[in-house]
Amino acid sequence: MPVYFVFLDGVGLGPDRPDVNPLVHFTLPTFARLAGGQPWTQTARRVITPTLVFRPLDATLGIEGLPQSGTGQATLFTGVNCAAVAGRHFGPYPHSQTRPVLATHNLFRRIQERALPVPEPAAFANAYPPRFFERVRKRDRWTVTTRCCLEAGLRIRTLDDLRAGRALAADLTGAGLRDGLGHALTPITEEEAGRRLARLGRAHALTLFEYFLTDKAGHQQDMAHAGLLLQRLDRFFASLLDALDPDRDLLLITSDHGNLEDLTTRTHTRHAVPLVAWGRGADRFQDVNDLTGVTPALVDAVQDLVA
Repeated sequence: MPVYFVFLDGVGLGPDRPDVNPLVHFTLPTFARLAGGQPWTQTARRVITPTLVFRPLDATLGIEGLPQSGTGQATLFTGVNCAAVAGRHFGPYPHSQTRPVLATHNLFRRIQERALPVPEPAAFANAYPPRFFERVRKRDRWTVTTRCCLEAGLRIRTLDDLRAGRALAADLTGAGLRDGLGHALTPITEEEAGRRLARLGRAHALTLFEYFLTDKAGHQQDMAHAGLLLQRLDRFFASLLDALDPDRDLLLITSDHGNLEDLTTRTHTRHAVPLVAWGRGADRFQDVNDLTGVTPALVDAVQDLVA
């Protein structure tokens, strides 16, 4: 049974106000489906069923100030409160004091240390262009997810993988890599991206995909642009769900901090973030209350459902 983890950067549960919250302003049928038929807001009811959990997670981690990606993602992908380790919220890259935590507790490493009947238990589906590798090797400024890959010995996929259908572009379609960076690529649709992720995941126990454009859209405070991204994600999720079997597969969706849900500010927010668990074993996540609980619950789910 494959487990799929879609990480949405900077998506919180905000006010039920269409004038400030694009998650309310736009019609997003698949987002609503993943929340039991309601918009993703701070007033949404919790949904707890055997095959669907939708609930809020605390992203503040008991630390004053606005949550940031470096410590939030490190917490999310290790189960250790990395904001407390660093003594503050920090980002967007990992704080130096959290590197030992990422080295020993990261999700990929913990999955690969389990005795699972899969040749390559964990996978990171995102493809990166050459300039990413050039920049990070000069500065040693890896993102949290790519740092986790390095520490776990996990392959970071490239544009060759993307062209061969073995990876996904950060924008789902690859249009940004072609039009923005000039790479020779044939973009795909959001629907094909959903089907591709489903197919990729069948070779692994856990497959992670990271979507960071939501956080960028929150900083830009552009309602129309935010809506365009969310509608693309909605089509992606619809196709992904159609390709998965809720009796066999598990899909997890969450975020590291709020941002996109309140376009009155270009900063992050202290809002709770959504947790969606869909499919087999979804109810294992019903008692996860904050970012520290996601990786422990996910590792246990992979162990029990895949082994």
